[in-house]
Amino acid sequence: MFRIDPELLQRMDAIQVHGDVASLRLDHVTADSRAVHPGSVWVAMSGTKVDSHGFMGAAVSAGAALIVCERAPDSTSAEALPPFVVVRDGRQAIAELAAAAAGNPTRKMSLSAVLGTDGKTSTAMIIEAGLSGCGLPAGLLGTVVYRYPGRVLESSLTTPDPVTLQQFFAEMLATGVADAVMEVSSHAVHQRRVESCLFDCAVFTNLTRDHLDYHGSVEAYREAKVRFFTEVLPRNPAARGVVVNDDDPVSDEIRSRCPVKVIGWTLVGNPRSEIRLVRLSSSTDGTSFAFDTPWGLIEVSTVLIGRHNVANIMAAVGVAGLRGLSLDRFVAGIESMKVIPGRLERVASSNPVKVFVDYAHTPKAIESVLQILRPLVGAGRLHIVFGAGGDRDQGKRPLMGRAAVVNADHAVVCSDNPRGEDPMAIIDAIVGGIREAESEGVARGTWEIVEDRRAAINRAIRNARPGDVVLLAGKGHEVEQKFRDHTIRFSDVEVAGETLGK
Repeated sequence: MFRIDPELLQRMDAIQVHGDVASLRLDHVTADSRAVHPGSVWVAMSGTKVDSHGFMGAAVSAGAALIVCERAPDSTSAEALPPFVVVRDGRQAIAELAAAAAGNPTRKMSLSAVLGTDGKTSTAMIIEAGLSGCGLPAGLLGTVVYRYPGRVLESSLTTPDPVTLQQFFAEMLATGVADAVMEVSSHAVHQRRVESCLFDCAVFTNLTRDHLDYHGSVEAYREAKVRFFTEVLPRNPAARGVVVNDDDPVSDEIRSRCPVKVIGWTLVGNPRSEIRLVRLSSSTDGTSFAFDTPWGLIEVSTVLIGRHNVANIMAAVGVAGLRGLSLDRFVAGIESMKVIPGRLERVASSNPVKVFVDYAHTPKAIESVLQILRPLVGAGRLHIVFGAGGDRDQGKRPLMGRAAVVNADHAVVCSDNPRGEDPMAIIDAIVGGIREAESEGVARGTWEIVEDRRAAINRAIRNARPGDVVLLAGKGHEVEQKFRDHTIRFSDVEVAGETLGK
């Protein structure tokens, strides 16, 4: 049970209160009128697709004890309603209500956030492993999974809705888990899903083109990320600090606008960075490196490969340093990691062809992963199998094609998750970027179209020679492929394993 007190009304940004809300004893928060029961708070919001104010009658009929809305009902309707509160933004209100209903769990936790286009999942999992190495059982919420010791849930969104989020934190606390790390998507910041969370530390990985189908422009996408550091994180007066990628220009904006302590890392010797790479040795079997920090020299040996994972580990150690944790134990926890699902994941096999699966689904991510693998190939050839998701940013498709043929020796263009679109229409857009690169004389590799993803993976692996490396890009950890009218079981790791074993 919880109550609506003046402090909560202020956090909800209430502009009108009708009825005796202070006397209500409430036990449930929802934005779905179908989930309302007596004792529920029902929140109405003006969405981009649906304005839920139209369901107010259904919520009242179901027994809602309190209505929270963005538009005041007319005077006739108001008389027939239970107590109601008018707020400026229903999304902010439901976030605050969800936290109150769960007992404001993040006020009793150390919560770290990871934001950026690429690297969120890997960095979050690396922080989780480091916390475990320090003897701190930790929760994780992200693209791949929501979990804490004793419970694992399949992830539905990178950052869940505020009610699910706060309930999950409350469950963690009830089992003694007081440390957590979560990926925070730009959608979540824009939709204020994390507005009521108190964050201790945060990481910014990078910003490249993605989600323009939602945000509309790179500028709006960037501002959604930056707003977390300027408005959301500073709500915790005890926040320890932020760790940023100084090799990305958005870090300048975060450093200048964030009122919380900011430190940064660099792989290229940025002189202002507090965390700097000093030594690196890598192969397809793992990576050893050393880097300077404000807390001394750190040395790491890990089975994770690629400069991006070096950066992710440096960022994670920055969080540990800001928190004052034992860096020796934190690094030992990182070194115990065997794999990050779908993030440059090596497909186990004795086959001399090496196959990696990666979630890279943006032009920059494809370019970066191929550049990471290039020096590890040696005299062999570098292949990529990839497509692009349907019902998503169409402008990135030709750029993905260009990145593939500029950086790989051979590309197989196939279906990804076409969803509601024609798979060949998506492929044609990718091919447009490939042909443009060819016309400019910058295409390095050959290419072909194999629409069926399973057939494309089989073809790429079977045509590769001993010593070659094949990258399966785009779907990473996913275990389904989504079409217009059906969804099938599909895992790049499983399909590649079957092919390598034949």
